[in-house]
Amino acid sequence: MEFELGEEYALRMDAVDPLARYRDRFHQLPGKIYMDGNSLGLLSVDAEASLRRVFEEWKGLGIGGWTGGGIPWITYAERLGAMEAGLVGATPDEVVVCGGTTVNLHALVATFYRPEGERRKILADELNFPSDLYALAAQIRLRGGDPDEDLVLVKSRDGLVIEEDDVVDAMTEEVALVLLPSVYYRSGQLLDMGRLTKEARERGITIGFDCSHSVGVVPHSFDEWGVDWAFWCNYKYMNGGPGATGSIYVNRSHFGTAPGLAGWFGNDRATMFDMDVRFDPAKDASAWQIGTTT
Repeated sequence: MEFELGEEYALRMDAVDPLARYRDRFHQLPGKIYMDGNSLGLLSVDAEASLRRVFEEWKGLGIGGWTGGGIPWITYAERLGAMEAGLVGATPDEVVVCGGTTVNLHALVATFYRPEGERRKILADELNFPSDLYALAAQIRLRGGDPDEDLVLVKSRDGLVIEEDDVVDAMTEEVALVLLPSVYYRSGQLLDMGRLTKEARERGITIGFDCSHSVGVVPHSFDEWGVDWAFWCNYKYMNGGPGATGSIYVNRSHFGTAPGLAGWFGNDRATMFDMDVRFDPAKDASAWQIGTTT
């Protein structure tokens, strides 16, 4: 259908919109057209019902809710991860719902940033969300580096978008790790993650993506592209609510890699309650969990 300017065309499109039926599954703000899903998604009827169910389980089961009830709480991280896997083009064991967004970035960079010899730099960009850059600088300092020297930021030519060719040109032999957002929150620019992953891997560089502004709204094919790792929040287009738990993706080629930040919820479930002083990491993305699921 060819685009037409005007209210009549908009109403016709609304009438045939296949997603329109989902509107009634969300609580709307009376008298407002809500366009802030990129910051905080609205409360869904389903989420409200789930919260009420968990409250009843907590009230009736207490600690027994961890292993009892309709859905044992201890299984949530993996269960929800499996539900999200299809949204990012991953297998269920490559995604786990855990932690907060920046904490998850720390956990991933602590694992995959391995400065050695001249290959010590992290490549990012100046338009990325500041929290990501704070975390990268902190990880460089923890490895004895200097962020002023070892954190390379690709410059924007116009203050709105990043040219992908500039990113590729900056993938030098000194770069050990690349972190980029999938979508730039200032402009809505969507990067070609497949192309950038291919360019990084051809140069022996590990690459990860912050997908907070893309998961739930655009297609992803992490496995097909060969993305090493990614993370995102679940309170924007995933409508998880304020403070919602984040998500981690780890390509299965990295299974067996020791997590840089270890915690008891990353332990293999079969030995978790042995309370052994030695960490026995899970065999999949669950290994990158740190604390108890929230």
